[in-house]
Amino acid sequence: MEQPPGLWPGAGGPWEMQEPLGTGSFMNVCLYQHRELDLKIAIKSCRLELSTKNRERWCHKIQIMKKLNHANVVKACDVPEELNFLINDVPLLAMEYCSEGDLWKLLNKPENCCGLKESQILSLLSDIHCALKPENIVLQDVSGKIMHKIIYLGYAKDIDQGSLCTSFVGTLQYLAPELFENKPYTATVDYWSFGTMVFECIAGYRPFLHHLQPFIWHEKIKKDPKCVFACEEMTGVRFSSHLPQPTSLCHLISMLNWDPQQRGGPIDLTLKQPRCFLLMDHILNLKIVHILNRTSAKIISFLLPSDESLHSLQSCIEGETGISTCSQELLSETGISLDPQKPASQCVLDGVRGCDSYMVYLFDTSKTVYEGPLASRSLSDCVNYIVQDNKIQLPIIQLCKVWAEAVHYVSGLTEDYSRLFQGHRAAMLSLLRYNANLVKMENTLISASQQLKAKLEFFHRSIQLDLERYSEQMKMEEKAIHYTEVGVIGHPEDQIMCLHTEIMELQKSPYGRCQGDLMESLEHHAIDLYKQLKHRDGEDYCAHCAESRPCSQGAVWSSEQKETWHLLKTACTQSSARSLVGSSLAECEHPLACVVTPQDGLAQMIKENLNCLGHLSTIIHEANEEQSRAAV
Repeated sequence: MEQPPGLWPGAGGPWEMQEPLGTGSFMNVCLYQHRELDLKIAIKSCRLELSTKNRERWCHKIQIMKKLNHANVVKACDVPEELNFLINDVPLLAMEYCSEGDLWKLLNKPENCCGLKESQILSLLSDIHCALKPENIVLQDVSGKIMHKIIYLGYAKDIDQGSLCTSFVGTLQYLAPELFENKPYTATVDYWSFGTMVFECIAGYRPFLHHLQPFIWHEKIKKDPKCVFACEEMTGVRFSSHLPQPTSLCHLISMLNWDPQQRGGPIDLTLKQPRCFLLMDHILNLKIVHILNRTSAKIISFLLPSDESLHSLQSCIEGETGISTCSQELLSETGISLDPQKPASQCVLDGVRGCDSYMVYLFDTSKTVYEGPLASRSLSDCVNYIVQDNKIQLPIIQLCKVWAEAVHYVSGLTEDYSRLFQGHRAAMLSLLRYNANLVKMENTLISASQQLKAKLEFFHRSIQLDLERYSEQMKMEEKAIHYTEVGVIGHPEDQIMCLHTEIMELQKSPYGRCQGDLMESLEHHAIDLYKQLKHRDGEDYCAHCAESRPCSQGAVWSSEQKETWHLLKTACTQSSARSLVGSSLAECEHPLACVVTPQDGLAQMIKENLNCLGHLSTIIHEANEEQSRAAV
């Protein structure tokens, strides 16, 4: 890529020049990008050799730029070491790169041939010196919002409001008249430059004979101080105190005042500022709502005081459009209906200004079809003249102006169509919201209807049951009435009297007295017999047991005697057989030593018999008790 004048290839090291950003009378501005870090900076270098005085001014300007720290002034930064060298014996100035271009490029776009949009102008005025011009204002995208920044301070001097300068180097097309006359100037020259630039943003061209060279138009427009516009026509130069469009900005009149002493208006003693800036601040702080009347396609604007209510705004709309307040439907761009309970400031978004940025749409709910007529843009006189006679030949300057107005007219029609389409979209979004609410209400209604049907059915059943109970109650009432009659009560009373008489006769009968003596005596006799029988059974059993006891004892005694004598016989037999053994056995124990003597055996038998007798007595006693219990 071609290197800027004075910079040889490869001199930038890792910094590579991408493209030239601009060229001025004395300076070149180029974009440099770091190959590795993806950093971008703008480098301003001097393209001509400067005199010693101008070199000092340039160095002083670099120092001023490095000291400045303002959001609307391009920040100066240190020149990278690889680029830190002199070109034409003048140091370089490194600045931040603003990627959105400058204001001059924006103004030169075909769609801006007749000026910027309202929102762009208001943004410029809210953001933003000797030599102020569109090329010295760049645009930077900061978080989605376009911010305007000044990149060129000219050969600015540290002067105050009363200081005078006798030398100036700047942009001729934006210079104040006194600079052409070589007169001392003050800070009011910046007001002229600023006013000229704002006029160009509004109209698309400079206010005073923009097609002529500065020295030429300066001689031709020695104008009235209040004149803010001059154009050359067939009959000569025409001056006007109004903008070519039907918009009037009063602060421009004071900024473009020919007299430098009156330019900018008087100084406010309290704020120490010219009146033009106070008026500009006032304009920027105004809250203006722009409303598109969908019945006529006409935009109406209202100034909103801080305490304005929506009902008051609707009254103003009614006076302007004839649509009654109750028939007005105000929708935002998202299709949301404005809340009548909230202030009118809901029509304006914070930080959004201009009819091209935000619009409120007005609908007439009393009509289903908008028959019109719809407001249409009117052709300018120049365009209308060409339309009527398209073969007319015009000078190139006037032809460009006519074509610019024609393009502006077509762009305006496109914007009108876009607004109508946006209004249609807002209405559709509103209808979708209404439909969603209607579906919810329908579901609620169906649910409520089902509940109502259930309650109604329950009510019918309750009514039917109540009617049945009422019918039974009527029958009971008839019975009650029947029972209250005297004739009906007399028959039971007679029966009761007869029954009472019979009871009295029964009381007088002998059988009604106490007659239980015989039966009681019979009962006592039966009980005595039972007792006797029960006692007799026990005695018989005891007597039988007493008779059987001796027999049992004799049998036991006889059995024990037999066993004793058998043992004795056995012992005697064994004793006779062993008497033949020798003396060797004399020392042995006698076999009968282990046999119990007859007296001991008899005592043992008697003891065992007594035990058996006791055991038998216990059995007999238990048998008697069991018999007694069985008898009971």
